[in-house]
Amino acid sequence: MSEEIEEIKRRIDIVDLVSSYLKLKKVGTSYKALCPFHQETQPSFYVSPEKQIFKCFGCGKGGSIFDFIMEMEGLEFPEAVKFLAERAGVKLKKFEKEEYRKDQELKLRLYRLNRLAASFFHKILIGKPKAQFVRDYLEKRRISQESIERFFLGYAPASYDLLSNFLKTKGSSLLDAQQAGLVMPSEKKKGEYYDRFRDRLMFPICDLLGNVVGFSGRAMHETEAGKYINSPDTLIYSKSKLLYGLDKTKQAIKEKGEVIIVEGQMDLISLFQHGYQNVVAPCGTALTSFQLSILRRFTKTVAFAFDQDKAGQAATRRAIELAHQMGFEVKIIVIPFGKDPDECLRENPQLWEKAVAGQMNAVDYYFEKAKEKMGQKQDAFVKREIVQDLLPLIKNLGDSVLQAHYVQQLSLLVDVPEKFLYEALEKITSEREEPISEVAFPRPKVNIEERLVGLVLFMPEFQADFFNRINYQDFKDPKLQNLVLKLKEVYNQNVSFNLSSIKKRFPRLATTIDFLILPFESNPGEETLHREYQEYLARFLAAKNEKIQKEYEEKIKEAEAAGDRVKIKKLIREFQEKIIRKDGPTNK
Repeated sequence: MSEEIEEIKRRIDIVDLVSSYLKLKKVGTSYKALCPFHQETQPSFYVSPEKQIFKCFGCGKGGSIFDFIMEMEGLEFPEAVKFLAERAGVKLKKFEKEEYRKDQELKLRLYRLNRLAASFFHKILIGKPKAQFVRDYLEKRRISQESIERFFLGYAPASYDLLSNFLKTKGSSLLDAQQAGLVMPSEKKKGEYYDRFRDRLMFPICDLLGNVVGFSGRAMHETEAGKYINSPDTLIYSKSKLLYGLDKTKQAIKEKGEVIIVEGQMDLISLFQHGYQNVVAPCGTALTSFQLSILRRFTKTVAFAFDQDKAGQAATRRAIELAHQMGFEVKIIVIPFGKDPDECLRENPQLWEKAVAGQMNAVDYYFEKAKEKMGQKQDAFVKREIVQDLLPLIKNLGDSVLQAHYVQQLSLLVDVPEKFLYEALEKITSEREEPISEVAFPRPKVNIEERLVGLVLFMPEFQADFFNRINYQDFKDPKLQNLVLKLKEVYNQNVSFNLSSIKKRFPRLATTIDFLILPFESNPGEETLHREYQEYLARFLAAKNEKIQKEYEEKIKEAEAAGDRVKIKKLIREFQEKIIRKDGPTNK
């Protein structure tokens, strides 16, 4: 197997692979992009063609082509090897069962359970008298029988354990069914389960291969549980990584060169049966960078057709900014009737057809809205609001030519010199705090420990200052502790200290070292590197001082409570000796 893995590595270049998912920008000898694994506004994701690795210095993810595919496609290592072997044209021998048998067997059971549940719900919908009111509802919504079959719609009756009992008759474990998100354990009776979905119109959610991996259920009557409930994340389903309908629409998206993104399943089905088959919908969550990364495999153009209510408009704005950051051409379909595409199609299909044909560039759309707001007024406060609204959109375009075009247009609109608009544009990066992507993923902080050690490795001239002021035990990360300890040993021996010699001396740490120096290989210049070293060192020492201060504050409080003046003086002396100054050696 190791020979086959090495052959795959030889045949697949990591830059080619990553660029099929992300928009890469060359910086020095490396490439960078916005990380697809967490939301960010400034690129911290690096790819090294020389070392054939990637690393994100925001969320910490990194590795080889196999690690990248495991993250992007949600695969285990054996599956990632198979995936890349097909891409590389490498034939594989059988995998050793021990490597992945347990997870693989559980996945197969979860796929089977979801398929059984989908079939169970579907048969109830199309054939049972108790589901007649659901069929009437779908007919009222003008969902055809063909669409019911194509999207395998179903109905989960208002029963406590109908699905649970059905799965037991099929020999399935309800513990597995719980892991599939289909049933929930009873709080009253230990060992018993009840159905998660009850009295709901069921939309099966499929992965790209067409496997049913989860469900979205729409309430058919008023309920405290909410209009829609969705499967929880499981071993085979993650709502932030899947798009509803993509398994059925990906070919049409490729052919059209554009994807229409709508908010809900009913919108998608309605569009599909009216011939607009290049469409997807998020799975009950805000649109994520991961979902957009998947769409980049099929098209570079997105058209948003979200609901026309306030929530829909806000979701559109957030999604537009994220799509711009990821290099998409972004358009808006302005829905002329009703608050969503489904209503528009039911009321007047010709109006929808006209709206699609007249879709607008997203930035132009917001400029038109700004012109309406401006009217004939020359109010300074209105101008300020317009500038504050439009500049973030312009900033996210990334392309300097496009930015220059829209800054010029904005200058004409608000009658403010371009110079002042450019100044405001530059401030957006540093002042912006709100994340653009899914709220569930907090914006990560720069890893100060990694950056500091990376700088010391990359710039040998920092070593004397670093080792005189910092001890390996000061680091929280055990891996960095180990690396700094080994580097200090080399430094103390007065042995030549450079990247090549260090990697030869400690071959097991070579990959870690490559990751740490990756952000500096873009050659930002010695002045920048010196400034960054001083900044990271100061922040590192400040964090350590804060920790020492808290520790001694507690000890001194205890001594004060005991009235022990001798101990208080001793603790104060110890604290003064241990506290780290920014401007001098302290590592004794």
